[in-house]
Amino acid sequence: MRILLIIMLFLKFSLANYIDVTKEQSLLQNSYLYIGQKSISKVKLLKELKPYHKEHINVGVNHSYLWIKIDFKNLTNHEIDKFLLFSSPLLEEISLFSSELKPILQNGMLYQRDRHITIPYIFELKFKPLSKESYYLRVSSRYTPIDFSLFLRERESFLKQDRAKQFINILLMGVIIAMMLYTFMVSLYLRDKSYSYYSLYLLALVYQQMTYLGITQIYFPSEFIAIEATLTIDKILFLILSSALFAMNFLQTDKLPSIRLFYKSIISILLFEFFLLDPLEEYSLNIVILTGAVFIIGNLVCGIYAYIKGLKEARLFIVGFGVVFWSYIMIIVDALGLASVMVYFQNILIWSTAIEALVLSLAFADRYLILQEEKKRADRQIFQELKDREKLITKEVTRKTKELNSALEAKELLLQEVHHRVKNNLQIILSIIRLQADSIRSKMVKEKLHTVENRINAIAKTYSILLSKDSFKTIDMRGYIEELVYELAYVMDKRDIIISQKVDMKLPIKEAIYVGLIINELVTNSFKYAFDKNRGTIDIKLYKKDGLRFLEIRDSGKGYKIEKTKLSLGLKLVQIIVKNQLKGDIVVDSSFHTVSIIKF
Repeated sequence: MRILLIIMLFLKFSLANYIDVTKEQSLLQNSYLYIGQKSISKVKLLKELKPYHKEHINVGVNHSYLWIKIDFKNLTNHEIDKFLLFSSPLLEEISLFSSELKPILQNGMLYQRDRHITIPYIFELKFKPLSKESYYLRVSSRYTPIDFSLFLRERESFLKQDRAKQFINILLMGVIIAMMLYTFMVSLYLRDKSYSYYSLYLLALVYQQMTYLGITQIYFPSEFIAIEATLTIDKILFLILSSALFAMNFLQTDKLPSIRLFYKSIISILLFEFFLLDPLEEYSLNIVILTGAVFIIGNLVCGIYAYIKGLKEARLFIVGFGVVFWSYIMIIVDALGLASVMVYFQNILIWSTAIEALVLSLAFADRYLILQEEKKRADRQIFQELKDREKLITKEVTRKTKELNSALEAKELLLQEVHHRVKNNLQIILSIIRLQADSIRSKMVKEKLHTVENRINAIAKTYSILLSKDSFKTIDMRGYIEELVYELAYVMDKRDIIISQKVDMKLPIKEAIYVGLIINELVTNSFKYAFDKNRGTIDIKLYKKDGLRFLEIRDSGKGYKIEKTKLSLGLKLVQIIVKNQLKGDIVVDSSFHTVSIIKF
């Protein structure tokens, strides 16, 4: 019993630094670490290895090789199978060596096996009963930061947990892809560049996160993965560029030149880095990461500045990008090797982007509502301006109307005065003719003077009627013709001749004078020549038909033969007035009674 107790105590202390393989645990805090060359002898490696007591390793972008020594113990009497797994899917080269530094397995993005079904890279280890074993791990990455933890896990529980994690990540990717397609369709419908650039940003994010979360490493060929691993810098530049283009258009920087200058500067720097940075150089990725840090800080500041300057839709931009902002900060801190936070939140960016996409989809709706409100406000302003302008126009029209009425009254007074003077002048002429007629004894000359007197009277009668009416534009032909014919009958002593008229028309003053002269001549001729016993009838009609005016004068007299009759001055005057002044035609039928029809 004493011997057995001594043996057990010896085993306990001799195995004190060995990791018990029966437990699921983190391994790094009980390991040994050396950062140096790719190839090294076992003796030198054992000399350089130092105890490591942290749960994570984060050296950022480092082209050196990490050597890790881990000691295991199996105190059970049966064989144990476990998974040795790395928390990061971005490690490019992982090599497993035996205790004699003989290579056993190799894995990683650049050396990925054909059959890779888990997010982290794994090595399946078998531990013999009642044994202790040591393994060496060599890790390196040239294009991505070195940041990982080591775990020893049970096969079944790990695979179940990993499948659940893959499902969640793929589901989140599906949400982002759906939002990307939605914003792209909206951009085609609304022709809005900001929607196009945001869908481009989501595409860049999905492409980058598929590798970051290990989806690409599982579902794509190893040849593609080996090439894709070298594009780390290009993917980050593409992500920042698309985000900058989206923000520059969404925040309407054409109205804010100061922040537009910031985005143009960032875009210029990104293009400069794309063409000049060497992805193999250790500092290149750090430069791009620092550029990204400047951008995300400046982007949030620009959103706040735009909101302060009155861009209301920037409020949801601030909320949405504010969620993603902290995710990017954690990723940048992790990538620079300043802290190891992404071990616990590997898919935080995809979660925050899903929230951001939801918020920004509301921001697009918010922009529509803001535009609607601005339209309503503009409509109200335009309506008010129209009312004010209408009042101004009404006031101006009232003023102008008063002025025009005053001018019109003055014009009418002047016109009335002109007509009055014309009438007076015609009356003077008539008086002179009558005096002259009274002093002449020749009957023929007197008749000529009476004829002239009647013609002048026909014109004077027009002005007499004008002066008795309110309007100086038109003359009611019914009263005019009635007075004119009555005076002719009285002057020529033909009061026994019955005169009837059918007139219901108004004519302009110029045409009224011409019609009056025509009636004067034709009725005078009928009075003189149509009736033997000074008895008979004369019918006068003035009407409108088919857009033309017709004047008919009929008498019940004996008529005359036109071909044997020489046209008098009066008839010549009638023809001249009809043809030249009224632009019309005259037809005379005197075979039985005399009928004159004038169309104009």
